[in-house]
Amino acid sequence: MKKIFFLLFVALSFSAFTQTDSGDLEVYLNTKLSNIPGDTGNNYKVPTSGELTTWGTVITAILADDLATARTQAATINYQIVEYTNTSLSLNRIFYVLEEKNTQTNYWGTYVFSKTPDRNNLILQSPHSSHDFNTGKQAIYAFNRLNTIALFLNGTQRCNNSTASTCAGTTTVCSGVSEAFKVSDMAHNTNNMFQKTTEVLFNSIANSVFVQLHGFSKKSTDPYVIMTNGTDITPTTVDYVTMIKNELFTIDNSLTFKLGHIDTDWDRLRGFTNTQGRFINGSANPCNTSASETSGRFIHIEQEKSKLRQDASGWEKMNAALGNVFAKTLAVDEFSKKVILKTTNPFTNSISFSAKNITKVELFNVLGKSVYSNNTTDENIQINTKKMSSGIYFLKVHIGNATYTKKMIRE
Repeated sequence: MKKIFFLLFVALSFSAFTQTDSGDLEVYLNTKLSNIPGDTGNNYKVPTSGELTTWGTVITAILADDLATARTQAATINYQIVEYTNTSLSLNRIFYVLEEKNTQTNYWGTYVFSKTPDRNNLILQSPHSSHDFNTGKQAIYAFNRLNTIALFLNGTQRCNNSTASTCAGTTTVCSGVSEAFKVSDMAHNTNNMFQKTTEVLFNSIANSVFVQLHGFSKKSTDPYVIMTNGTDITPTTVDYVTMIKNELFTIDNSLTFKLGHIDTDWDRLRGFTNTQGRFINGSANPCNTSASETSGRFIHIEQEKSKLRQDASGWEKMNAALGNVFAKTLAVDEFSKKVILKTTNPFTNSISFSAKNITKVELFNVLGKSVYSNNTTDENIQINTKKMSSGIYFLKVHIGNATYTKKMIRE
């Protein structure tokens, strides 16, 4: 009898840490959308600070391809990571699906990561997939075809939890009268996994760009598409908003637009209170303070239904536009193009490298904790790592307005 119980325990433990599945990724993810709780019920649970910390560890481990750590930590907060082989589109790509276990208690959303992304700096987000008609399906459609590095899907309807968010901004979508956003609204609350995942990816992936898909009911005075970078400021680097607008117009010249940094007198649906956008644009307090500058790396897209959200013909327009703007990443390592690494990787007692126009150097451990930081203009850098423990680290080299990141291993 003891042997039977032991074998059962081993089998359950093995299944808990070797979740795999295969099939059509779109079907798999759309099934999850169809099961999202609606605008009542208080299903959404506000995470604790400890759960947020654990979540950050999970995301960092996934990015480091350390599934053992990611799965162990995810299991403590009722989540699992399914290694999903997508057999649709005649491709057998592998994705890591961070999803809650079948008996849900948290409803924090589903987060998908491509093991071999074609566009390794592009992230697609759908924070209101069950409220903004078909934006979740549209995001899944584009993610499957563009093979971006990540996709975020919310876990409940935005009004599901009746508790008000403490973050700035108001809306009429939940009750018909102006009131504070709800804590279950992923785009207007910093204390959630949507925000935490955004922060980890922004800090870990050099030049990462976040495209957030929304939908609105068009008034007679509205255009079909409203796009902003979360501010009314023109980026000093790449203006992705204008680039996407131009591609969409080439694909469908019946579309009309308002762009937040060009049509500065436009004051509707600009996304200025979006907490992910505020963080990406450098706000010191994303919950309550709008950004005073822009990184250009947050794209907020509001879409009328009939042109772009109604069905796959509209989704394909957005997919094609994003594909044209964000071309497939070149095989050449971007870090190696800018930084000359002089020590081996794995490293032992030091990390040495050289690069031109350095402004800052940082080293983070696998938990996202800074273990070294130096504002410098030196071209030759040596970091003493003798006292650092073995494990995975992320070296971030800031050059001009760009940041280049490389995974490093301490033996």
